[in-house]
Amino acid sequence: MVYLLPLVWVAFTGLMAHSGGMMHRERVLGKEERRATWLYAMIVMLPVILLAGMRSSYFADTYAYVKGYLALPDFWSEKLEYIKNLTKDRGFYTFEVLISVVAPGRARVFLMLISLIQGFCLMKTYRRYSEDYWFAIFVFVAVTDIYSWMYNGIRQFMAVAIIFGASGWIFKRKYVQAILAILFASLFHQSALIMIPIIFFVQGKPWNWKMLLILVGALVVMNFSGLFTRFLDSALQETQYSAMVSDWTSWGDDGTNPLRVLVYSVPTIISLFCRKKIQQSGDRVVQIACNMGIVSTALYLVSMVTSGIFMGRLPIYCSLYSNGILLPWELKHVCGKTVRTVANICYVLFFFVQMHFTWGLI
Repeated sequence: MVYLLPLVWVAFTGLMAHSGGMMHRERVLGKEERRATWLYAMIVMLPVILLAGMRSSYFADTYAYVKGYLALPDFWSEKLEYIKNLTKDRGFYTFEVLISVVAPGRARVFLMLISLIQGFCLMKTYRRYSEDYWFAIFVFVAVTDIYSWMYNGIRQFMAVAIIFGASGWIFKRKYVQAILAILFASLFHQSALIMIPIIFFVQGKPWNWKMLLILVGALVVMNFSGLFTRFLDSALQETQYSAMVSDWTSWGDDGTNPLRVLVYSVPTIISLFCRKKIQQSGDRVVQIACNMGIVSTALYLVSMVTSGIFMGRLPIYCSLYSNGILLPWELKHVCGKTVRTVANICYVLFFFVQMHFTWGLI
């Protein structure tokens, strides 16, 4: 039942959201907005971070990372040689070695530091740019991203978190800084490079022609998935993902669960019907989050007919924006309190279905 604790804690902190001292006014991109205080942000997020950092070493791929950490060489000369011989994701493994210098053999410290970095990046960006910080964290937990990413997929989520923590540069169109952040994140997981073209595509009006082109491309791939798979296999031959297609085929990976695709597509579906209102708001953050949601939906559609293990891991770079920034805006400015209540219930139900029926954790 320990896996229920993050959701229970976040639900409890929702009762505090409107208490005195939990919200204040601050300027965001030139406009004065009502935002969560740092104190409240930490109250909501810190226990979530701690629970992730203290998770079982046998959860999903955690054991492999713990085993790798404990197997690191002891002496400086060996550590330097280890770093020199790295061929992929050098940033992550160098980071791992640096932690081992101050905490040799203490895998719990390793996991906790990673959880702190990931959680801080989420907290920093959602507190600053989401109209409802609490709901953003609630959705992150309820759609089980906390388990898919903070408890699992460690290397990639480090890259995701670094880019998400640098979102201010994307919103302010400071492309040089944003690209440098992406390049740094790619040292932790090379898939981060997908964000270089995306940060340009998502600029502009919601549902612009670039977004429609991306959705059309996803629909074409869905109809010609075999051809796309062969193309992908050929294109990745000289990269660290050269065995990706053969791996998902041999593992019997039949794509992302359609229910998950639907749940993650909810902000995008709503935005289709209120795109004019999003445009008229003039809120650059929400407009970019809307377009991020469209990209996320397109990637999920492709993953549904290809691989959930590989292709299904790419949307997280964009879905953090649509789930935690776009959706709270839509619920406040378009849908109203009744729909928000229904949304809360539906997300809790999805959490139960995923955790009980799909993963068997509760």
